[in-house]
Amino acid sequence: MTASTESLDVADLQRRVQAVYQQVAEQPHRTYHFEMGRGLALRLGYPADVLDAIPGEALESFAGVGYFLDLATPRAGERVLDLGSGSGTDSFAAATLVGPTGEVTGVDMTQAQLAKAERLRAAAGLGQVRLPTARATSSSPTA
Repeated sequence: MTASTESLDVADLQRRVQAVYQQVAEQPHRTYHFEMGRGLALRLGYPADVLDAIPGEALESFAGVGYFLDLATPRAGERVLDLGSGSGTDSFAAATLVGPTGEVTGVDMTQAQLAKAERLRAAAGLGQVRLPTARATSSSPTA
């Protein structure tokens, strides 16, 4: 077996991933190489009553891998950080658990996902959810 000397173009990979998830945010009814939607969320263990409290458009773009809020058990007034928040499904689910006195921050690398989540957050009146806008990334750290 020989070792490969090819290097991974991280910037290209990031652009490609962002492009796919931009499409997921903007065109959730297209066919992708992964499953999406409410049916997937139910199969992953999301309680139906929690999904009922989440904006339907967020669920359309849901492409998660598991339900973990039952393990984390956020309670009223607590803070939650949702990394890879996408269109907001987990952020909105966590918001139902922490209530109006809690805080949920959703972070995603795809601006289109954050924009969709922010639009849905505002329409649903979920003031306890924060969705900082995506920033341009570079290969070097910034101060």
